[in-house]
Amino acid sequence: MTEISTSQLHQEELEVELWEAPSPRPDAESMSELQQVYSDSSDQAVGNKAVGDGSALPDLGPLSDFKTWESVACTILHKLETASGFNPGSTVFDPVAWSEYLRKFSTIPFFLTYTSDIRHASISSLSLEKGIDAVSDLVENIMTPTGFQDVVTTIKKIARLAFESEGKTEKTSNLQLGILSRHERGLYLAVVRTAVEMKYKDGKGYEPVQQAIDIYRGYGVLDLDKCKRQAGTLLKWPLWDVNQWENETASAPVPPSESPAWSQ
Repeated sequence: MTEISTSQLHQEELEVELWEAPSPRPDAESMSELQQVYSDSSDQAVGNKAVGDGSALPDLGPLSDFKTWESVACTILHKLETASGFNPGSTVFDPVAWSEYLRKFSTIPFFLTYTSDIRHASISSLSLEKGIDAVSDLVENIMTPTGFQDVVTTIKKIARLAFESEGKTEKTSNLQLGILSRHERGLYLAVVRTAVEMKYKDGKGYEPVQQAIDIYRGYGVLDLDKCKRQAGTLLKWPLWDVNQWENETASAPVPPSESPAWSQ
């Protein structure tokens, strides 16, 4: 574990303390206005997937109670959910929690580095392939090809949930994919987001319309030494493992979409 000065250690502790503080909610009037804007014309579909190449990571040291580094990462991500008020197990869209989750994800104090961008893609009910291509550009450098195929399956589960969640005849589905990847002796945490306009068709259910979408892609590299230095704080948080992180999302029990549009 890397040693740092006492003043630097206190600064790290302050950063974590500020980050884990619950996000403020807008006043009642502002929330009422937001609810009128979104109402039941917006929903969300969230899925998480952990993958790995089996590469070695350092000993957990003072974090041995977590059993694995993946559990350390999932505990951080669960704290992120609670601090932002974000519920991955719900299809109800909360615009404030949605925004706060991404803000806090991009500023996780345990990251060595954070990289993000926005990709543009065109999709329709007949072709969703460009959406997968945009995701692959981000994540294929932080996982194996087999891991990426597992991620694609999770994407199809998220899509299936969005297609089946009931709302108005026309709705916007806000989609989020969370990724945890052990790759080449590093531990990566990634999030991919987009919003897709859907239309209900009798006999077919919901399907996307022809549209251009923006896909947000961001990932951070976990600073394992910093996690060890902040073990006292991490051990106070509810311990979360990979199974909990993956399975407590609304898309987890949903079968993957089998639409031929994924390969056209």
